[in-house]
Amino acid sequence: MHQHSRGSPGARRRASGPRRLDRSRRVDARHARAADLPDDGATATRAPHAEASPARRDQATLRAVKVAARLAAFVLIATAAASSTAAPLAASRHPRMLLDPALREAWRALAHVSGSPVARAIDLCGDAGTTDKYDHALYQGAEWAKVLQACLVAWAATGEARHATTSLAYFTALLDDLDVRGDRRGGDQAARRDSGYAIRNLGPYTALAYDWLYDQISPALRAHARQRWAAWLDWYAARGYRARAPGNNYQAGYLIAATLIAVAQAEDDPRRWSWVTDELWRGDMAAALAAGGILEGGDWGEGWQYGPLSVAEYALAARVAAHAGVPLRGVEPWLAGVLRRHVYALSPADRQFPGGDTEDGTANLAPSGLTLDAIALGDARPDDRRWARGEIVRLHLDDDDSWLLYRALAAVASEPADVPRLIWPTWYEAAATGTLYARTRWDDRAVWFVATCQHGLDVDHRHPDAGNFVLSRGKDDVIVDPSPYGSQSTLTSNAPAIASSRLPAKYTPSQGAWSTKTGWDFTTQTRSGVIAARCDYADQFRFQERASDVADAVRDLVVVPSSDGSDATIVVVDRARTGAGNRAMYLRFRVPGELALDGDVATRTIGATRLAITSVARSSGRPALGHTTRSDCYAEEEHKGRCDAARLPVSDMRLDVDGPEASAVHAISATAADSAAAPRSAPLTGDGWSGVRITGPREAVVVWPTGKREALTYRAPRALAVTHVVLVAREHLALTARADGDACVVSVAPSSAATARPVIAVLDDACHVELDPATVSAAAALGPLPPPPPRAPPARHRRWGCSAGQPAGAPTALALAVLAYARRRRRSSRAAR
Repeated sequence: MHQHSRGSPGARRRASGPRRLDRSRRVDARHARAADLPDDGATATRAPHAEASPARRDQATLRAVKVAARLAAFVLIATAAASSTAAPLAASRHPRMLLDPALREAWRALAHVSGSPVARAIDLCGDAGTTDKYDHALYQGAEWAKVLQACLVAWAATGEARHATTSLAYFTALLDDLDVRGDRRGGDQAARRDSGYAIRNLGPYTALAYDWLYDQISPALRAHARQRWAAWLDWYAARGYRARAPGNNYQAGYLIAATLIAVAQAEDDPRRWSWVTDELWRGDMAAALAAGGILEGGDWGEGWQYGPLSVAEYALAARVAAHAGVPLRGVEPWLAGVLRRHVYALSPADRQFPGGDTEDGTANLAPSGLTLDAIALGDARPDDRRWARGEIVRLHLDDDDSWLLYRALAAVASEPADVPRLIWPTWYEAAATGTLYARTRWDDRAVWFVATCQHGLDVDHRHPDAGNFVLSRGKDDVIVDPSPYGSQSTLTSNAPAIASSRLPAKYTPSQGAWSTKTGWDFTTQTRSGVIAARCDYADQFRFQERASDVADAVRDLVVVPSSDGSDATIVVVDRARTGAGNRAMYLRFRVPGELALDGDVATRTIGATRLAITSVARSSGRPALGHTTRSDCYAEEEHKGRCDAARLPVSDMRLDVDGPEASAVHAISATAADSAAAPRSAPLTGDGWSGVRITGPREAVVVWPTGKREALTYRAPRALAVTHVVLVAREHLALTARADGDACVVSVAPSSAATARPVIAVLDDACHVELDPATVSAAAALGPLPPPPPRAPPARHRRWGCSAGQPAGAPTALALAVLAYARRRRRSSRAAR
């Protein structure tokens, strides 16, 4: 098992035994949407006896489904070939993929550099050729894929026959074997394991070996490989998990396998080439890479336990496809987004926000070299490639031998260069996932803030947590999201929840997964460092096609930093019309370790940081401390929406606020533990408005209208320099002020001038107004994205999981409908980092 432990972290998790298998049985609310039924949580990936529907136990029905699915795949591929707009790949000598004279020469040079990825590949392949320590496939061929990658790099760098021989040995093992080299238990069925996960290990690297070693493979073995690939790809097109849904890790594995296989054998199977180019790239991936696509902004919707390998596979497949003549638009800005998401998602301790399912026992994850390899080896801008290489060096991320092909390609992409952080903006919003990343400065003394607000996405491993946020002060993580793997509960995070009567009882009081409207009303950071965002999440309580029964639900987040950016106070304003007095709003703020509560204030010292959470105002309820004894939610099948499990030790300050008009204001300060005085906060109120005054680490007033009208007049204390944040969602509002005794009377009224939202300004002790202008998000550096490609209407409604891009009335509609019915069993995606 030592060898296995040197493999991918995902492979280690998958080897953890029955407990990990139980996790593969998660059926989430999103799949209940696809099935058009409430999730009953009873189905399982591997256990036929666990299927809930009697129809699924009917063998005749299942046989019919299989026949229909195979027919669907055949007709889809044949239709694509008949109507293809792709030029056939010109017959050419092998190698066709990657291995040009420049790459060979660069790898030859690196072969003599101790510790380089190429030198390590040579060592690993030499070991594999003389020992039996790599004879076991480990997880679905992962070990053999690792060895084959290394040996191909070793052969390309040295030309030595021994490395070609070892390459072919593992090429054959991936084609024919299952668990031990020579067992001949693999074959056509091997790619079907775990709903098709195995294809990402079996397909891409056998295709690369076929291409690079073409002249050293006998015609009979080449024909055998093509037959095997056809069996794997035909099955995956018909039955594989999420074959047509970009942004999911299974689809990434399928895409790279299909692309590299199609290029390797294009002259032998032109229909496959047409299918890959027209359907997968010009259809599915063109939409994903376009404006509004699932990849916009470079985040990975499933979270960054699953993101690194997936983005590396996309980047490599896109490079191969482009070189083969497939015109791709959007790859360059996507990779620019991947780089910036990496930079902004790093905390001051160089850990990254998970963004979805993870089994890691820490608040934030270690960054992965594969993410940066994707940028360096992909068709990215030269600066982005250099900066990615610089991050690999800075973070010491080049020491994993699991993916030496990617490492070796990245190593020759460009010379490393430091990311010019000091001249970059300090905030970034990843559009597709609705994730806001912001910080106050570019060093390890920064206050770092991440918040999420997005409607339901067609991906796995996301949690129902619109309005969630985390906060770090320097290297101290003070507000954390400890949500365990597979959580379907809002209460595991810091997001607000409401007891909706629209959702099935087992999902309440949490948010649901069917929203189409949830999102940010505004996000901004000003020149002085103030961060403000409003999440409108009322639509989170939609159930399938039935509208939400929560009329209004918004969370405002305002981060007010100290003048040097090393301390901050967050004002959290929650307001909702829940629809009934017995339908409450539930708030949680989760903290590592044990909070202490004194009246309305919960405190804890974490490292060098003093954290204080103050309940400033509320319409009802009393704050309390919360704890959980659960580390996962799998025992909560009947009460998914009530689970408050945590994957690391936490406590929380919680508040349950009665409906129908629920509101609460909290001030969360993170300051130096040895500071002389803690920040203070107090409520403000007046006719048509409410607010809060905070006295540290910066004097500030945060105000919002309490009715529908956004024009308002309010009073606030005068001081030398007070930051005013007026939480209004519309533009063209101007702020004016006049002195009145010891207060400033401030008015916000319509204006013909273009003004930012919210309105943020600094008032002096004479009530003179100086606007605090908004800064530009780093997302502006991505450049324009291509428009979405024209797509024919889907044959079925999206909720049935129809493959995008199929023409209305296609002959496969019925087969796909039956297939969709068969796939109601949820396959919980499992992938390496």
